[in-house]
Amino acid sequence: MADKYYAVHNEKKGSSGIVKAYVDGSYYNGEFSYGMVILRDGKELCFSGKSSDAGLAAMHNVAGEIKGAEAAMRYAADEGLEKIIIYYDYEGIAKWCLGEWRANKKGTQAYKKFYDSVKDKVLIEFVKVKGHSKDKYNDMADRLAKSALGL
Repeated sequence: MADKYYAVHNEKKGSSGIVKAYVDGSYYNGEFSYGMVILRDGKELCFSGKSSDAGLAAMHNVAGEIKGAEAAMRYAADEGLEKIIIYYDYEGIAKWCLGEWRANKKGTQAYKKFYDSVKDKVLIEFVKVKGHSKDKYNDMADRLAKSALGL
C-alpha cells in the first residue's frame, strides 16, 4: 500500500519521544484506504494510502483501519520514538493486537504479526474514540481515508 504524504516531514529522528496518531479506514468499490494524523512537536502530519488487494478488500473498511494502525506503528518505529498513542474508532484495532480477539483471517493475522514485530521497539498505547463524534483528529483521519479513494 503506497502512502501519500500530505505534510512536510523534516523533523529529526526522535525529536520527541511520544507522539499521538489518529487512524481511520474507508472502503469503496473494491478499494480500501486509511487516513492518519500524527501529532508531533506541535505539528499535524497527515498521511493516507489506498489499496485494492482483493484478500484484504474483502474486509472492507476494516482493512483500512488495520493499515492505518500499522502505518502509525511503522512511523513510530522508523522515527525511533519511545511511545505512540494510537487513537482509533474500530474496536478490533487494539483487541487483535492485545489478544482480546482471535485473529482468524489472514489480514488480522498479518496485523497481529506486524504488531508483535514492533511492540518491543516502541511502546504502543491504544485509545478508543467514538467515531463520527466531532473529534477533530478522528474526523480528519476519516476525511483523509475518504480522500485517498476520491470520495
